[in-house]
Amino acid sequence: MISRARQPRPRAFRAPLPLPTDIPPLANSAIRDKFAQFGGIYRWLLLFAMLTGAMATMLAATTINVALPAIIGAFGLGQDQAQWMSTAFLASSTIAMLANAWAMSAYGPRNTYIFGILMFISGSLLGAVSGTLGLLIISRAMQGIAAGLLQPMSMFLIFQTFPDHKRGTAIGIFSVGVVLAPAFGPALGGIAVDLASWRLVFVATVPLALAALCAAPLLMPDADPEQKAEKRPLDWQGLGLLTVALVALLSGFAGGNRDGWDSDLTLIRFTIGGIALVFFFVWERKHAFPALNPEIFTYRQFWSASLIIAATGVAIYGSTYLIPLFVQLVQHYSPTAAGIMMIPAGLAMVLGFPIAGRLTDLVDTRWLLAFGIVSFGLSAYLMAHISALTPYWILVSWIILSRIGISFCMPPANTTAVRAVPPHLLASATGGASFMMQTGGAFGVNLLAILLQRRLLFHGEHLSTAMNEANPEIAYNHALYAQQYETAGLAPLPAFQSAFSEFGRHVSVEASVFAFRDCFLVIAIWFAFVLAILLLMPKPRLNAQASQRLSK
Repeated sequence: MISRARQPRPRAFRAPLPLPTDIPPLANSAIRDKFAQFGGIYRWLLLFAMLTGAMATMLAATTINVALPAIIGAFGLGQDQAQWMSTAFLASSTIAMLANAWAMSAYGPRNTYIFGILMFISGSLLGAVSGTLGLLIISRAMQGIAAGLLQPMSMFLIFQTFPDHKRGTAIGIFSVGVVLAPAFGPALGGIAVDLASWRLVFVATVPLALAALCAAPLLMPDADPEQKAEKRPLDWQGLGLLTVALVALLSGFAGGNRDGWDSDLTLIRFTIGGIALVFFFVWERKHAFPALNPEIFTYRQFWSASLIIAATGVAIYGSTYLIPLFVQLVQHYSPTAAGIMMIPAGLAMVLGFPIAGRLTDLVDTRWLLAFGIVSFGLSAYLMAHISALTPYWILVSWIILSRIGISFCMPPANTTAVRAVPPHLLASATGGASFMMQTGGAFGVNLLAILLQRRLLFHGEHLSTAMNEANPEIAYNHALYAQQYETAGLAPLPAFQSAFSEFGRHVSVEASVFAFRDCFLVIAIWFAFVLAILLLMPKPRLNAQASQRLSK
């Protein structure tokens, strides 16, 4: 019997899906190919894929804060060293944001996104196994680079995939996710510390990153052929000068306490940072494709709004750094309790953002900014009266007030800044606003950590001077402590010696309370200064629809 060779079956031809009629004109050929593959649902699949990656990086930005006391204890760090856990993330994300547009035009959103996710996962794993402070800082910088590459890309792709009448909904969904991540990040970090150790904090968000990595090859569009053909060069020189400036200035401030503010090393760092910053702006004015276009700062409405954006960065990242430290080091709450404390404030931001965004198109944004600045300044002033006995929910209410203030600062300030520039500078203004936010946060955390350490030393020395035998109250309390130790079973001499440790503990707690109060008072004074800056802002331009509505 003759067997017949099996004939290969012809592959089923799958005709491309009809293109939706509401694809934005901005959409390039790579995005249109994805619509032909998936249909109209593509834009929503892409939105949730982008949101997954963005939430992973945003969670990493805040989960570390509740783990700082454990890291400080494990490595024996001072505040000037521990702050690099936050500062390295913010500074590196600032620089990566400025390279985002070039990366997408040269390599496409898909390759840029995959590279960013892989960078984030590598940094997270490195942080989990780090045995030195240097490796921890490198791991946080890697996470920050990933955040800087991923977050601006999301807004770019929303504008290319969603039509005008659906864009607001998409941005709203994405914004709620991005805002919820910092709200729940500290709680996630606290649970990780209580369950295992601070090392688990670094890998707690890796599952989200892996999910985004699986979706990226399928959903992220490839490079736009037209943009890729342009071969727009990356401003390596500008980014290099900016990196040198940020690292030198931040390390100069951080090392001032240890090396001395008038030491040669500190002065060299400040000099290098200042010179690099000057050369950066000179270079950007001459470069054909600058990483940060200095022209945007020539518009009064932009630079006045950008100062408020920078102040908001100080507010968000500075307070998120200080509050978990205070409730753990002074009030002795668990990391989980410290993290959960931030959730109601995050939910307040979720409610406040859409309200502020809606009002931005209806009223003079200076009134919204004034309300936000006053709200946060009042919250900081209330926290300047904090004590070790401040009730949990009183502190939560103060934090909620601060987040309401931020809600009424961020959308109006960003919108006002972007509307200040002509259309050809729109992309530069968007990047410049993000740059000011991240830079404000980096320097805010840096300077507040330094202030906290200096005031801890100052108040500790000041309170210790009163601890002597000539003070009758000290002698009386020492006798009481010694008597308690003897009652507990200690011999008279060890009880007499152990009683002095009680004074050291009380001095440490009181010095910490006063130091945190000083930091919050400085923030309140800073926002009073920002309120004065608001007077320099011209009456902002409204968009065309809002202007017509008001004229009627």
